[in-house]
Amino acid sequence: MKKILSISLFIIVLSTSLVSYFGYQQIYAPLSDSDQIILIPRETSFEVLKDSLQVHDLMKNTNFFDFFCTQKRFSKIHPGRYLVRAEMDLNSMVNMFRLGAQKPLNIIFNNASTLEDLAGKLAVQIEADSIDLLAAFNSELFFSTYNLNEASARKLFIPNTYEVYWTITPVEFLERMQKEYSKFWTPERLLKAKNKGLNAHEVSVLASIVQKETAQADEQPVVAGLYLNRLKKGMKLQSDPTVIYALHERDGFDRVIKRVLKKDLKIASKYNTYYTKGLPPNPICIPEMSALLSVLNAKKHTHIFMCAKEDFSGYHNFTNSWSVHKRNAKRFQNALSNKGVMR
Repeated sequence: MKKILSISLFIIVLSTSLVSYFGYQQIYAPLSDSDQIILIPRETSFEVLKDSLQVHDLMKNTNFFDFFCTQKRFSKIHPGRYLVRAEMDLNSMVNMFRLGAQKPLNIIFNNASTLEDLAGKLAVQIEADSIDLLAAFNSELFFSTYNLNEASARKLFIPNTYEVYWTITPVEFLERMQKEYSKFWTPERLLKAKNKGLNAHEVSVLASIVQKETAQADEQPVVAGLYLNRLKKGMKLQSDPTVIYALHERDGFDRVIKRVLKKDLKIASKYNTYYTKGLPPNPICIPEMSALLSVLNAKKHTHIFMCAKEDFSGYHNFTNSWSVHKRNAKRFQNALSNKGVMR
């Protein structure tokens, strides 16, 4: 009898130990040997979260996971972007989800000409889709809050790297951009603009032209200096990118134009700087940081003419001589013709 009791006691102790060991392993054993990102969209159910964890091989036992989450009182799902680090255990992961301790990410947007472009570039990086983003960008509430319109709103979005949460809403993004815009325009930069005869808005407008003229960051201060020279002399800016913008504005669609024709220079548009004197009313694209700084730190020189180099390097020939400029322009036009570029 004693022997039977001893065996029974041994079995009970062994079973308890095995259960305890199993539970300990389930709770504290590493879930993965590499970092993994888990995205939890809004309105995600507990079952969908479990499916996602299974896909990422982060849940070893469904029944135990349910039991453990019940014990931890984990039922409310916080949407977000979560980093499950290598060697993280179940306890740490569930605590992270319970607290909504999501991992921020760096969003980057550049080369965006329109708000549509911007919405598309953002939508692949955060939870919000391009339709919701664009609706917020074009809302009357947004325009009235910041005293903007669809065209002038481009200046608010200064391309840079920004740390945000994946769940940032379109409205929160706009609020962040307004803060970054205000942060960019320090008293020192406003004074630099004033000394060049410009305000912050006009710097953004000129920067958008500079950006469209050249993608070469080292050349942008030279181009900015040229346009400032023309403004001081009361000359028309005569910028081809503004003509292309006017064409797009007139035709209502965004076609690729590689060659500006003489007839295009006569388009009656306030954005066409061959037709109107001074700066256009608003930016012709979303000006990047380098372009903004190139205007504020424009290079001083005497150039008033520029023409793209015929080697298609992306750089330009500069001069203050009309006759030299005509020769430069002729070489470039011939180069376009030789390549078969007619439009």
